[in-house]
Amino acid sequence: MSVPTEHGTTTISDRAFTRIAEKLASEDEHVAGPPHVRASVCGAVAAVHCDLALRYPAPVPRLAARIREHIRRRLRELTGVAVENVDIEVVELVPEQKPGRGLA
Repeated sequence: MSVPTEHGTTTISDRAFTRIAEKLASEDEHVAGPPHVRASVCGAVAAVHCDLALRYPAPVPRLAARIREHIRRRLRELTGVAVENVDIEVVELVPEQKPGRGLA
């Protein structure tokens, strides 16, 4: 994808765009493990799909909305690309470890 600027064009590869989205998805404390992200970029518009494992208990719909908006906003800030769609698929719920309840 290429983003025209006043002094030239900046090109960001699809792989780099996907890596940025992966990093952004992993920034939330409720994400358990590395996310799997796919991105489709056409010109200055993108769509992103994230497979996430989330720590549970947590309000999953609210958490997904927060992560979705974070990815959309930060990708726009960092790359100049408008992200029209961010799909969040929760592929696993990971129970939160309670202090003192580990294996002996």
